[in-house]
Amino acid sequence: MSKVAVAPEACAAANDSLLASERREWHRARLLEQPLTWLAPDEVEMHFRLMPDRYWERVTAADLKWGLETVHGFLKLVAAPHQPATAPYIEWRADLEPNRTRVMLCTWDRHGLLAKASAAFSAVRLNIVQAEVHTRADHIVLDTFQVEEPDGRREIPAERLQEMSFLLEGALSEPPRFASVWACSRHKFLQGPTRLRPQVTFDNESLPRSTLIRVVAPDRLGLLFDLLQALADEGVAIAQADIETKSGLAQDVLEATEAGGAKIADARRQVELAARIAAALTVPE
Repeated sequence: MSKVAVAPEACAAANDSLLASERREWHRARLLEQPLTWLAPDEVEMHFRLMPDRYWERVTAADLKWGLETVHGFLKLVAAPHQPATAPYIEWRADLEPNRTRVMLCTWDRHGLLAKASAAFSAVRLNIVQAEVHTRADHIVLDTFQVEEPDGRREIPAERLQEMSFLLEGALSEPPRFASVWACSRHKFLQGPTRLRPQVTFDNESLPRSTLIRVVAPDRLGLLFDLLQALADEGVAIAQADIETKSGLAQDVLEATEAGGAKIADARRQVELAARIAAALTVPE
């Protein structure tokens, strides 16, 4: 009897897909028991059908409901008369962690979107300690950010979040508002020198069609924007992202492809990207 070798990454991907499918159906069953009467069934079905597997692996029942509300709010927003298609829909809620706020963003996907979103947070001096980025198959982006003050010692005033929302709306407009562009770059003038060199690695084994870029670097205000803008400038597309900060270190995992959708497989290209990322994240003395 002949044997067919199966690559480990293929097995892992199949297991992850099975887990996502099981959790998706579990959430579907819960919603059937307690349906959201204010939401059309076809909107719910579209969300279940179009959100990526990684979303279903992690989403809680509360966040699923919040996400459905946010997508609904976005679609209602862009359908309103005289509303630009570039408009983002943004909501925030207090987090379970003291003095932290969770912000949910929904808008159409576009190149450099995540960089502009992170820039708006740094512009109002809010630190992103965790983020989950998901793109639906219909190009609707649903991103969740956990943010705090730089010292983490007090609650974020609503006025700061409103300012962030205004700056992000301006940054995403066509053409972008000058005030938003200026405000979203000023963090670069407020940083002290980088003590440790960022570490950048590329993983082409874990996912069948994308490259995982793992970045570990000393956390600072605006770090995520500098990382994402460097990749956007290089034409790299980010489909999903997990952003986390532990003990003062940013530990970011980005699911990325070249602009045409191919993996970042060329060794020379990886070296160039790693150098570009390191340069963007390093603040000279």
